[in-house]
Parts: sequence; structure tokens; C-alpha cells
Amino acid sequence: MQQRFRDAFFGISRLLAGRNGTDKLSIFLFILSLIINMVNSFIRAWQPSLLLSALSFTLFAFAVFRTFSKNIQKRRLENFKFENLLKLLYLDKLLSKIVYSAKNFSLRIRYFKTHRFRTCPNCKKLLRLTKKRGKREFSCPTCGHKVKVRIWL
Repeated sequence: MQQRFRDAFFGISRLLAGRNGTDKLSIFLFILSLIINMVNSFIRAWQPSLLLSALSFTLFAFAVFRTFSKNIQKRRLENFKFENLLKLLYLDKLLSKIVYSAKNFSLRIRYFKTHRFRTCPNCKKLLRLTKKRGKREFSCPTCGHKVKVRIWL
């Protein structure tokens, strides 16, 4: 059984060898395709629905094409232009905040039973504390600032 998983993993890595892989533009196209598909599920008229389905499929197909493309230079140039466009529109910081909060939310869900999370007031870093109740004092591992917290539950 373990041999089959290992063969499957190396098969996928061999498939992606020499290809572009996922980058910010590909991930953005995947997510945009999913959002358009979700919006499309609420539309009852068949003409706009058909148009949105075609748009969603096209974006998804282009994202898959970019991921498996062997023309790495061209895909990197496209991704570079996309990142510059995000910087020009001031969306790069917004997207990084969204990704940061999604990661923090998944950590909070994963460690809900055993840990509590607080942010350092000095450096704003997310800190994971054990679920020991009561007043506690600890120092931030990043900046060394002493923080006092009270954990209720």
C-alpha cells in the first residue's frame, strides 16, 4: 500500500518536472473561476448562465494550461506582469492580508482543542499558546516583548 502511494507521488512529480507549476496568476485564475461558477449557480436565466459557464470554464482551462506549460519563460513573464498590475492597483497587500487571515483561520480550527491564539501588541505576530486557563505572562519569540494574557476557556 505504501509503495503505491510512493509511486503515485513520484509519478506526479515526474509529470510536473520541467513545467511551470502553480504561481500567483494561476491560483488567481482558479479562484476567479470558482467564484464565477458560484455566482452562476444563483442565476436562473439561461443566456447569462451559459455565458458565465463559458467564462468560468475558459479561466479554469487557462489556469490548467499555465500550470502544465513547458514554456516557463513566457509564464514567468505573465506572472511578473500580473504581480506588477497588483502592485499598481494596490491589491498586493490586500491579497497578502487575505492569504494571511485564511492561514490563521485554518490554524485556529486545527488547534482549537489544544491551543489559544493571541497577537503580540508590539510586532503583531500571531502567537500560539497552550490551552492553560488563567492569567499568563510570556515573551514573544519574535520581538521579546513581555505580554500578559488571560485565557478563559
